[in-house]
Amino acid sequence: MKRLIYLAILAFVVWYGWHHYRDLLAHHPKHDAIIENHSGRAMERVRLTVGGQTFVKEEIPDNSSVTFSFAVNEDTSFTLAWKWDGQDFDQHWSGGSVPRGPMVQTHHLNVDGDGGIIYTAENKLAQ
Repeated sequence: MKRLIYLAILAFVVWYGWHHYRDLLAHHPKHDAIIENHSGRAMERVRLTVGGQTFVKEEIPDNSSVTFSFAVNEDTSFTLAWKWDGQDFDQHWSGGSVPRGPMVQTHHLNVDGDGGIIYTAENKLAQ
């Protein structure tokens, strides 16, 4: 009986691999989100949420940036939360537009000294 169960599982794995190997091995293009800190002070506990995924960076010093790559299953937007160096309360921003595809984009989130976000997006070239 155990052999029959193992044989059924093996048959399913082989069938699934045969019908879905292109999806399993294909490189899917991803969006990039670049958070650029031009605020004059460090950003701490930075959390970027997009499409149900949360990316975390403990600190982004002034005049530096961090890049996150991601894929989404539906059209969505960003939520960015952070603390300024030495402050106890969170700053929040929501916005932007991330298309499901097939085009992918590079999303720039420039943080200024007042906590404002300048959001721009540009299409990525095919790779």
